[in-house]
Amino acid sequence: MNHCLRTYHFGLAMADRDGLDPDLELLFIGAALHDLGLTERYDGPAPFEEIGADAAAEFLLSQGVDATRADLVAEAIRLHVRAQTATDPRPEVALLSIGAAVDVFGLRLDLIPPDITRRIIEEHPRLGFTAAITKIVADQSARKPDSALARLDRAGGAQLLAATPFSD
Repeated sequence: MNHCLRTYHFGLAMADRDGLDPDLELLFIGAALHDLGLTERYDGPAPFEEIGADAAAEFLLSQGVDATRADLVAEAIRLHVRAQTATDPRPEVALLSIGAAVDVFGLRLDLIPPDITRRIIEEHPRLGFTAAITKIVADQSARKPDSALARLDRAGGAQLLAATPFSD
């Protein structure tokens, strides 16, 4: 859960920097649910971001969330692993992707004031996150060779993850 909370806060930091005005509730929900497809309950043959997006939409609709809002959260989750999503015109979609990329790879971390980064990490410690996500990428790659995580793995994902600027 700490990764999800860091993703949200890094996304907020980038929103402030870039002058974006996301729906904070939708950004938070997207961040909280964006890795549902990696949980045992929702694991399946499809890529985790697809499974997670569908599960999140189903859950939100079951809670009475408007379909348009549920669809936006699902789309943000579905697209968060694609680099081009960072330029999506919908701030919730872009910021979920950006926040996750900051936390996973340290991308654009230099654009966030160090005191904000320090506070985010202190409030939501990494607790060995880099090792855990490296294992997840390898597992997903082996079981789902056509997935985004498999493409990341083949492109040197383990080395990118090892080079993250965070000390876990």
